Amino acid sequence: MQSRTDPEIYELANNVLAEITQNLSDGIYKQLQGSLSFGWATAPKFNAWAESDTVVGGPPQHKIILHYELARLLYRDAEDFCSFASNERTKRLIQTAFADDATDLLPECFTLDDCIQNMFLGSLTWVYFHELGHLMQEHGRVRDDGRSVSATSTIQELDAHAAQILTGRQASISHATELAADSEATTQCLFASARHFLKGPLVDEADGAEVFIGSVYLLTCSLACIFYRFNAGSSPHVVTPITGSHPSPIYRLEHSVPQIYELTELLLKAFDFDGDRRRLVSMTKQAADLGSFFRNYAQGISTVETIHLFVKGFLQRPEFKPYSREILTVWDEIQPGITASRHFGTELGLMQFTAEFRGFVFSESSTT
Repeated sequence: MQSRTDPEIYELANNVLAEITQNLSDGIYKQLQGSLSFGWATAPKFNAWAESDTVVGGPPQHKIILHYELARLLYRDAEDFCSFASNERTKRLIQTAFADDATDLLPECFTLDDCIQNMFLGSLTWVYFHELGHLMQEHGRVRDDGRSVSATSTIQELDAHAAQILTGRQASISHATELAADSEATTQCLFASARHFLKGPLVDEADGAEVFIGSVYLLTCSLACIFYRFNAGSSPHVVTPITGSHPSPIYRLEHSVPQIYELTELLLKAFDFDGDRRRLVSMTKQAADLGSFFRNYAQGISTVETIHLFVKGFLQRPEFKPYSREILTVWDEIQPGITASRHFGTELGLMQFTAEFRGFVFSESSTT
């Protein structure tokens, strides 16, 4: 396993994100007569932010900033996770925990170095696209709720730990828009991965589906690391009334995992590959659970019972119903305005909730 130095991590991260920014600037932003810029912050924080100078009804004027420390920690997490997942003791432990459903802890289609790089690039671009998601839907304006006359709005990911804790409607809107940005980011990442692995010039068609699925697995592992890192030690539990600016890590995982396996299946079929739903469901659950276990136990930062860290599916979590009710209620209020002002993006990136989930959330059965 070849480790990169910190400067090498920064160079790789900058090259990748600068290219994405240039492609977006030359493509959709040029068509919209807008602008997109990207930059780095040097303060040693695991942080990122999105800034919009867009005037209502005007072309998008957007900026994304990531901290160098965020890139460094994402890479080190990828290194540590892949070392953890390739360890024989970990394999035995997970085989016991997952019984007959456990599969390889790292994709066999990649070398260990490939796994590290793909996990890092997946997590890095996901954070970038999460910030872009805030900008695409102008969440700064939505959160402001008409209180400011300024056209400039900024969304800081570390607002979760600001001195003034959000409560009431402000908190509900903040949580809902974080989940909405998660949806945009996941969609963008999976589309980009499909373009690269399912029809990329360097991929053998016979192996395309497996390397795409492998990349999705590693992305799902990384989301657990990202969500718990941004959580920064605050309670992982879902609580109501909603407070603060960000949903709990486990709720974000429960929200993201179904989107990942459903969209992965859709993309595989779109490229004429077989999408085995049962396999994809099992794979993404294992990836999310393994990432959560790694961040909370392998790195020694949690005393939360393991069972509370594992993905079950929303319909198996009646304890989430009060929180979900608040999210759905505020999302239904703000979603029409978001859809009307959303600058670009596929419909698949817009957060949606099924009729089954809505029926579950608003049913009168016990929530304990």
